[in-house]
Amino acid sequence: MTLLSPAIMAALAAPLLSIAAMGVAMGAAPSAAAASTQQESDGLVPPSTSQSINAPYNAFLEKYVVAKNGINHVRYGDVTAADKAALQAYVTALSALKPSTMTQSEQIAYYANLYNAHTVVVILDHYPVTSIRRIGGGLLPLGPWDDPAVTVEGKELTLNNIEHDIVRAQFAEPRVHYAFNCASIGCPDLRPTAWEAASLDADLDAAARAYIAHPRGVQVDTRGRVVASSIYKWFKEDFGDNDAEILDHIRQYAVGEKANALKAATKIHRYDYDWSLNDL
Repeated sequence: MTLLSPAIMAALAAPLLSIAAMGVAMGAAPSAAAASTQQESDGLVPPSTSQSINAPYNAFLEKYVVAKNGINHVRYGDVTAADKAALQAYVTALSALKPSTMTQSEQIAYYANLYNAHTVVVILDHYPVTSIRRIGGGLLPLGPWDDPAVTVEGKELTLNNIEHDIVRAQFAEPRVHYAFNCASIGCPDLRPTAWEAASLDADLDAAARAYIAHPRGVQVDTRGRVVASSIYKWFKEDFGDNDAEILDHIRQYAVGEKANALKAATKIHRYDYDWSLNDL
């Protein structure tokens, strides 16, 4: 599937006057559709409820995200210059919106899309690279998470700001960890479509189940020992203060044989994480 033309992308990204505003200036009453378009250009309509704002991102994901061995990979090496520019334009369009006017679900969907799309742009800016941890400022790069990423409502934000200082700090929702993708094999999947507020709850549940079902999320060996993703260790304050509480969270989303294997588990044997790039 081809991406939208640069002209359409520019129309999404630029804060231009809409037809509705032109109608008002000429003394004509704007139609409901025109008024909606004006709201989008003013940043009042959240991207999670606007099919048009997410259309370029969905087209990019459909074209370049491929599932293999239970993990969504990205065909970074195949991304064209035009498609990369379209993705960057999408990030610019999102950053021009006003998340402060959105509901909780709309904000989570908005920030997850902004984080994930910008992360892909960062990888493309440095590709080929074997791990996102090899990117970043300083003599010893440790990742781009503290580098300036986007400016939203006049405030410059890093990826860490988005994930930790905004989403995790404002919303007591451990499932947001399944929404953010850090371009690594060990991370929860990059969704093949944009996050949307209308289906956020069900989609977060599905993302949690998919991650926990895969060995990179949770493994139980033949002796009943649990090996869990380091995400549960790094952010244990979100999942639980101890192994028992973390396991309770995991059991909520475990299914099938893994759910049975976890019934008797009382502790986590060790944590693991694969920082390899989710490249195809």
